[in-house]
Amino acid sequence: MDVGVPPLVDLLTDEDLIARMQAGETAAPLTELERRYGKRLYHMVRGMLRDAHLAQDVTQEVFQKVLLKYDLYRLGTNFRAWIFEVARNQALTAIRARQRRPRPVSSLATAADGNVFEMLAAPATDRGLEEAEFMAAFQQALDELPPHYRSVFELCVRQERTYEDAGKELGLPTGTVAIRIMRARKRLFTALREHLGRLRRPPACFQA
Repeated sequence: MDVGVPPLVDLLTDEDLIARMQAGETAAPLTELERRYGKRLYHMVRGMLRDAHLAQDVTQEVFQKVLLKYDLYRLGTNFRAWIFEVARNQALTAIRARQRRPRPVSSLATAADGNVFEMLAAPATDRGLEEAEFMAAFQQALDELPPHYRSVFELCVRQERTYEDAGKELGLPTGTVAIRIMRARKRLFTALREHLGRLRRPPACFQA
């Protein structure tokens, strides 16, 4: 193979890969889908679960679902949206399973009212699920930002770099970085308006 010529699998669309799986070829298409989406799905799931090891397990479960349930994907629809929805559902399932686990009595003994049995009988809060759903929606909205907005948001907001540092790395004037951050926040706020209304306070990344 000539140097610099991408492998044929790189030239296939997501739909082409799923069509190959539906035709009976699974190993190479699944490997390519994992290469394309593995890291992004992991970051989304980790943001929901706040547990790196569990996030790795859930991400692998997502690709197991793709292998076993690829026939549920309808050719002609948005595969990226479909696989992120699979990941979101798997992460929420993991959160619910974690909430159902009984807490040790020793961890309840410090309750302010001292009534351990009332705490054991109380239903689990849904706050964790709300926040997890928000993190899933946030990661998806971030992934859908135009690349020039996403790059400055990643550097300045998630990595807490200064506008000046980000500008030097990206070869942009500081003012351009500031404008792109403002526009990225506006797009994210619009995409996440429904979720933000259910949270106690807006996340720090939406604050100036």
